[in-house]
Amino acid sequence: MKRLLVTGVAFAAVCGAALDAQSPSVDELIPKATQYAHDFIDRFSNVVAEERYDQQISSPRRKRTLVSDFLLVRYPGDTLWQSFRDVAEVDGKPVRDREDRMMKLFLEPSSSALRRASELAGASSRHNLVDIGTLNNPLLVMAFLQRQYVDRFRFNLAGLEKKLGPDVRTVRFVEFQVPTLLKGNSNSDIVSRGLIWIEQGTGRVVKTELQLGSTMVPARISTLYKFDEDLGINVPIEMEDLYPNTQSGEFRGKATYGKFRRFEVKTEETVEKP
Repeated sequence: MKRLLVTGVAFAAVCGAALDAQSPSVDELIPKATQYAHDFIDRFSNVVAEERYDQQISSPRRKRTLVSDFLLVRYPGDTLWQSFRDVAEVDGKPVRDREDRMMKLFLEPSSSALRRASELAGASSRHNLVDIGTLNNPLLVMAFLQRQYVDRFRFNLAGLEKKLGPDVRTVRFVEFQVPTLLKGNSNSDIVSRGLIWIEQGTGRVVKTELQLGSTMVPARISTLYKFDEDLGINVPIEMEDLYPNTQSGEFRGKATYGKFRRFEVKTEETVEKP
């Protein structure tokens, strides 16, 4: 499989039932979801989650567990944000070169912090069982819903998905503009498509699935969200990813998220931790 990289996305973050007559149109629902995506970015910026990421490959059969901090970095007044994971443990063994990296990140000027976050994301990706680049990001589809990107996609309504909630609508999306937001080897275009499950009344995103590749079994990254009372938004609680054709056969991963906590950047360049 081609190594896939998240490049060009500056984070500034199906059911077969027939559509019922009272459902909003796609032109009504997607703006709600876009507004929710921006609210999500505002409330989830500088929130850190503990990520436990179990990985396995099929040839040779191997398993690995990564424990990381996963977060969005954004400074007050900035429109751009960057998500990244900072690996703390690999199969129970601590990573030696990570001491105080997060604290330093929040104390740097915003321009260098975003650059540094991108560097750390690349450094952490080396701990994956195989080279899958930096695509394994649970928030990618949420980022696509932002106003600066949403017009690059076509959306079509599908059925209600009542397993996720009584008012949750399935929406199919596909990217139609080039150059694409995601890139493969030699900067080749990778078309993004997939599914979003949206609560019709609020625009709240409850699940996403990104699909990449033209094979019968595409690479797939699915994220499940759950409402968090303290933050007032749906937070990611689980990500599952599948890459069917790596150099080591099939790669599967499952990540869970918890222990959400917020860091705040102060003007006197100190960091408060609740």
